[in-house]
Amino acid sequence: QRLLVLGGGGAVGFAAVQFSVASGCHVSATCGSKSIDRVLAAGAEQAVDYSSKDIELAIKGKFDAVLDTIGAPETERLGLNFLKRGGHYMTLHGETAALADHYGLALGLPIATTVLLKKRMQTWYSYGIDYSYIYMRADAEGLEEIRRLSETGKLKIPVDKTFHMTQVREAHEAKDKRLIPGKVVLEFD
Repeated sequence: QRLLVLGGGGAVGFAAVQFSVASGCHVSATCGSKSIDRVLAAGAEQAVDYSSKDIELAIKGKFDAVLDTIGAPETERLGLNFLKRGGHYMTLHGETAALADHYGLALGLPIATTVLLKKRMQTWYSYGIDYSYIYMRADAEGLEEIRRLSETGKLKIPVDKTFHMTQVREAHEAKDKRLIPGKVVLEFD
């Protein structure tokens, strides 16, 4: 299948590119200019700099699935337009958390469910596309697959800096000030 990852240079998007390539998908991704070589080296067939190109002209063809790791209205519109009829649009940024925070769990979750159902119906009837939010959950089988891919070198998460656990404040400050672009690891004795 053909998959488009919107935000393929970020931590989650980059992992998704690698998982998808390992599963046999043909992957294209949008990312910043600094991530293009890394995304291509991970197996993506195409990496498009979202800041310097007209993405809609640069990316060719339609996709079976789009994973939107950004979740902005513009990336949602873009993703839906790149899908084949019968395709799947998945976003990591559904309204569940925001609505639960705003209204509390008892009211926020039913409202979020209603919003999701409305979007699913609208995209199905308007585009013939399945729309879904991705919910995270503990999954032993998934963790085993991550371990296997890591051990075989098919999943590589770049780490830019390692801090000792006693330097947790410095690690947070460096990430908050965007001094370190990649992942940070805290080490324990």
